[in-house]
Amino acid sequence: MSLDDSGTKQPPTAPSVKNEMAGLIASKDWSTTELGDSNKWSPTLRLIVGIMTASGFPMAVRWGPEFILIYNDGYRPILADKHPWALGLPFRVVWPEVVSDLIPLQEAILAGESPGVYSEDRPLTIRRRGNSFETAHFTVSYSPIPDPLSPTGIGGVLVTAVETTERLRVEKALELKTQELSEANQQLHDGQTLYRSALSAGRMGTWETDLVAKTRLWTPEGMALFGINLPGGRGQVGGTQDEYWSALHPDDRYLMQKLHELAEVQDSFTSEYRVVWPDGTILWLRGHGRVISRMPDGKAHRLISIVADVTERKAAEDHVQFLMHELSHRSKNLLTVIQSISRRTARTTTTMVEFESRFGQRLQGLAASHDVLVHNRWQGASLVDLMRQHLIPFLDIQSSRVELSGPDIVVTAEATQAIGLAIHELTTNAIKYGALSLPAGKVKISWSLDSESLAMPHLLLKWIEQGGPRVVPPSRNGFGHLVIGEMIERSLNAKVALDFAPRGLEWSVTIPTTHLVLIQAKVGSETSA
Repeated sequence: MSLDDSGTKQPPTAPSVKNEMAGLIASKDWSTTELGDSNKWSPTLRLIVGIMTASGFPMAVRWGPEFILIYNDGYRPILADKHPWALGLPFRVVWPEVVSDLIPLQEAILAGESPGVYSEDRPLTIRRRGNSFETAHFTVSYSPIPDPLSPTGIGGVLVTAVETTERLRVEKALELKTQELSEANQQLHDGQTLYRSALSAGRMGTWETDLVAKTRLWTPEGMALFGINLPGGRGQVGGTQDEYWSALHPDDRYLMQKLHELAEVQDSFTSEYRVVWPDGTILWLRGHGRVISRMPDGKAHRLISIVADVTERKAAEDHVQFLMHELSHRSKNLLTVIQSISRRTARTTTTMVEFESRFGQRLQGLAASHDVLVHNRWQGASLVDLMRQHLIPFLDIQSSRVELSGPDIVVTAEATQAIGLAIHELTTNAIKYGALSLPAGKVKISWSLDSESLAMPHLLLKWIEQGGPRVVPPSRNGFGHLVIGEMIERSLNAKVALDFAPRGLEWSVTIPTTHLVLIQAKVGSETSA
């Protein structure tokens, strides 16, 4: 017996259907499109589509020279009436009105000449509702999708987008409202009821500052946003009793002096800052200030200020940044793993045909692990789901030739990749040379928590082959031996034991429980895969 690196080619695994777009993508006949049969897609394309459809953030993939469009549920509102017609069509067909603007930058990314483009509030004149044109604004990122199977090393463009048309409209309306308030200051009391209703509905508040008298006059809505309650709405500018300064977040208090300095040199200005309520609640406010009167020497006398609660927008922006960082981090990690597999495979093959076959099989194994992770939103993977996902391409799921037993344990994403690669190599070897190469051969896979040691408990994972041909230790160690030994030890701080027993290969790995996400108390009964 030898631990060789090659094996049976795995068919692609369809993405998990969890939402409308995942279902449409999985059920579409892609053989009629430029991408061809989805079972023959690049593993990278399958992986990025899986990540994209699992995300609620608006995302789209434009793949290949024709930039074939695949998108998720979050992107559907951007397409409007073009959904679902646009799925699987070239970019030039879906968005002909912006081809001259966007095709050059996408082609530069695909050719490897551009690292990507990030643009805030980008205006685009588009047609997505009937035949009428509209100008919409987007904060959008165009990022290259690395793909070792593509001629340039870039398979397509990942588009992440947030439509900011409404936000810009609101900000413009807010700026106009400030101007209107300064012009209508003398008639403010006449329309007090209507004015306050509008402020309350829009989560907005105002106040007037007298820099000479050192006083402020707050509206009830303004005090509500700042978490303060002053008799008659009268406050103080400067000193220890300055309610505005006291309500500001400590990290933003320096802005008050800067705003007063701006009032000396310009009539209007914009600001954004946090306030802290007495109960600890933090709000983000975006406001405009306008000087409505000055002293004879030009110094600011009276100011009108208006602010709006933008806490939800700030939370959405923070979430966007988190998603972009997370996507970048995972993409880099995946590329590192693929590069390592490529280098190691190249060292143990002698022809390009052999390299392509083995490298492709290992990418399919990596994709199988990622399918499980995407299904669980990258929160980890159940060991039994991970094992079954890697065994499906080789065996009938109802076969009794592979037995799985162990508690319901969820391992981390890092452990999922390492264990998945090892199981893929062991299964491939068993099919070609080990127990699964003979009709009577069996494999037992088990896992348990070893808590007998005085040290920290460990997860013990075992692979035992029975009924196969007599085992002969290999004359040399290939990449497969490296995957099930050194790589899993190094990546998980684990210990591996490998026994080329004549009756059948036995492999076990002891993994620290720091790589476990969830352990159920009940141990599951032995099941067959």
